[in-house]
Amino acid sequence: MGADITRRLIGASAVLSPERTVVDVDIGGLIRRLLLFDKYVLASVRLQEFPLLAGYLGFEGLRDLLAAKLIEIRCECLQLAQVGQSGLFGDRVLPLFSYKFDWIDAHDRPRYIRDCLMDLHSVPTLQRKQVSKLKRAIDAAIQPLPHEAMRVQLFPVFRNELLHNQSLLRTSIEMTLRRRLGLTDLPFSLAIHQEGPDIFRVETDIHHRAKISELEGHKIIESGILGVSGLTQSIGEMKYYSAISGFRDEELPLFRNKLDSLASAVSSQSKEHNFRRVIDIGGLPEFSAEEGAINVERLLKIRDTAEAREFRDWLGGIGQSTDKEIEDRVAGLRAKAGLKIGGDAGKAMRFLATFVLGLMSPAAATTLISLFDQFLLEKLLPRSGIAAFVNELYPSIFEPREKP
Repeated sequence: MGADITRRLIGASAVLSPERTVVDVDIGGLIRRLLLFDKYVLASVRLQEFPLLAGYLGFEGLRDLLAAKLIEIRCECLQLAQVGQSGLFGDRVLPLFSYKFDWIDAHDRPRYIRDCLMDLHSVPTLQRKQVSKLKRAIDAAIQPLPHEAMRVQLFPVFRNELLHNQSLLRTSIEMTLRRRLGLTDLPFSLAIHQEGPDIFRVETDIHHRAKISELEGHKIIESGILGVSGLTQSIGEMKYYSAISGFRDEELPLFRNKLDSLASAVSSQSKEHNFRRVIDIGGLPEFSAEEGAINVERLLKIRDTAEAREFRDWLGGIGQSTDKEIEDRVAGLRAKAGLKIGGDAGKAMRFLATFVLGLMSPAAATTLISLFDQFLLEKLLPRSGIAAFVNELYPSIFEPREKP
């Protein structure tokens, strides 16, 4: 794919429970990503987001969003698993701190997709024909990975990281220690040896240092190794989808270790943070599902406007800007006057101009009023695309929900 990678994002929108089940969709984040990126590759959790999106957007809204081809869907089971202690396929059970890796995937992919889509039938507002149309649209938006090619390409990279990038593996293990045990700056030894094509043995004193059992130490090392495999796969998928990855905050330390100074530029976090900052300074609320609905038709039109493009280009450079500088750009008197020349302020200014110019001849007054309006709009009060996006276009996406 030849697309500019910074204009495409691969990320998740599902909200997960502590048990890792989908309980909601981050609809506000979805809107931000549709506005900020040319293409959003939705990393789906078994397509469980779509019954919820049908509830938020309605049949027509979800249909139009999919038809606009702004979203591609990643729906995959493919991942590297640690099976050293499983005894699968008659393999010997390896001792603790020895790890064997194998790929797991859906045995029957078309059936897997069909099963994932069954929950659309549980949406009470959808008719049978509408469910069928959405199923076809969702299935058409899925962009499957080239599984065999990914397996061949990714495992050597993963093996190299384990054997030759101890800093990356150590960082991943330290992240696991902090998340599971609340331990930071724990000194521990670490050496890894390859004992077969897909078998690795780790020498470590982490269980002694952390005062935990050998089994728990084994699991912490395993989680750290799988963190490295997950990062390797994420980078491989970024390359395939030609899209930056929406890493979560807790994942960034590992990514920074891998890409160092490039991590912040490649992550979508800074762009989305800047967007929320501008909206907060502009005094505009985030989307609330309880209070409003989303006009998908407006969303699709707005993202392709010159104002939205100007806003996206400006957004990438405001990291060092002060709140006052941003306020002057999006909510200052000059920006607001430029936007509201047709509103009450504009009417007052036009009335004043009409009163003064009315002392002249009617023909001269008419000509000068037209020139005056043009001068205000183009010179003294230029219509800022950035201010227009924040104050006019973005709020128009949301419609008040009708009270029952």
